[in-house]
Amino acid sequence: MPAEGRPAWAGRYATERTAACLAEFGTRCHLCGAYGATTADHLVPRAAGGSDDLDNLRPAHQSCNSSRQDMPLEEWFRLHPLISRDGDAPPSRRWFLEPADP
Repeated sequence: MPAEGRPAWAGRYATERTAACLAEFGTRCHLCGAYGATTADHLVPRAAGGSDDLDNLRPAHQSCNSSRQDMPLEEWFRLHPLISRDGDAPPSRRWFLEPADP
């Protein structure tokens, strides 16, 4: 186990957490908005102390997930201004782009 006392994100553990994430949220990538996601991305990266709980996991394409690495979500969205391939912002991007109610 890593120093934080949690399992490494690999093997059966990662496969099971990814399957749970995709079952809960579907296959729409929370980063680009297109369907067909096959990995689970951590909203708060593990390197920043993010958990492996479902409330911190969202579906992502392997390429989107890899491009984000351990980058904060807000920074990734600033560097990738394309909302989505079909013009509809995915949920993670909507809360970032839309102002909060006053």
